[in-house]
Amino acid sequence: MNQIRHFDLDLAELKRSLVSMGNLVEQTVSLCVKTILQPALEVRDEVSVIEERIDTLETTIEERCHQIIALQSPMARDLRFLISATRITSDLEQVGDLAESISKRAHYIAKHQLVRNPPDLETLGLLAQKMIHEAIDAFVTGDIEVAKRILLEEDEADRLTKDCYKDIQTAMQAQPELIKEYTHLLRAVGHLEHIADIAVSIAEEAVYIHKGQLIRHQHEQLGENP
Repeated sequence: MNQIRHFDLDLAELKRSLVSMGNLVEQTVSLCVKTILQPALEVRDEVSVIEERIDTLETTIEERCHQIIALQSPMARDLRFLISATRITSDLEQVGDLAESISKRAHYIAKHQLVRNPPDLETLGLLAQKMIHEAIDAFVTGDIEVAKRILLEEDEADRLTKDCYKDIQTAMQAQPELIKEYTHLLRAVGHLEHIADIAVSIAEEAVYIHKGQLIRHQHEQLGENP
């Protein structure tokens, strides 16, 4: 088997591993969104099991990226992909950690049925979940249009987060006896916003790989240059 063919197979296998890791991360986000909306659901153990699998994949993918770079000396776009892949595995692992934290906070909140969720909480959770799915797809497939869409969705996620914060602060004033529970809810909302931010970071990496543009905090400068 020639070197180019071997490299292509290695890259395809790496992309499959990234998709597998992404699917696991999406599962944890889906579970944490469900449990924050329905705190009576007990998903902590399930999320923890998935998180362990995510941690294992993170190590495997990072090691494989380093091996390919060292042994095959990839160039240009392929090198950018491998370098970025090591970064986003860390990002995806962090999403799993955030989802696990949300599930634990939801378990605490579940003990107090009087806690009222903000009206926009479900919308924020589903948007964060959607953004992570799109980000992984854009990174692996190189679909820049999907990456651009995520960058636009960031503003909506920020707006929803602010609205949720306002609603929770109002609820805290109305139910001061539940201040601790609402603080957990505030943190959970912050975690969802952070998940959306990570999706944006992955989308930025996708643009970097396939267009060679570094666009962190410069989304308006995203052009059409190859």
